Amino acid sequence: MSRSHDRVTSIDTPYSRQQSAQLVINQQYVKRVHAKRRRVILLVTACLALLFCIQLLVNHHTLKTVNSQIASEKATLVAKKKTNKNLQAEVKSLHDPAYIQQVLRQKYNYSKSGETIYNFAN
Repeated sequence: MSRSHDRVTSIDTPYSRQQSAQLVINQQYVKRVHAKRRRVILLVTACLALLFCIQLLVNHHTLKTVNSQIASEKATLVAKKKTNKNLQAEVKSLHDPAYIQQVLRQKYNYSKSGETIYNFAN
């Protein structure tokens, strides 16, 4: 059983040759246009991917910088808390009259009446 298009033959006339040539030219044109579109799409996609990669690297660098700043500030905070705790203990001690007397004797060489202070420092 043969198909109907197997029984069709082309007529060899100048018009049919022109139409066949025009069809070939159109097909070549379409292929060129599609190839150009593919290149443009690939170029745009590559540019977008490059931009995303650059943005990712910048964000990664910024994140590392911020994390190092956070670690530094945490260490500073711990030191400040320790200093604050020591200062609060000193303020609490300053309310004690015996401690105040001790500080006055050591730093400022104060003495009670009848006491003699000897300084052995060179």
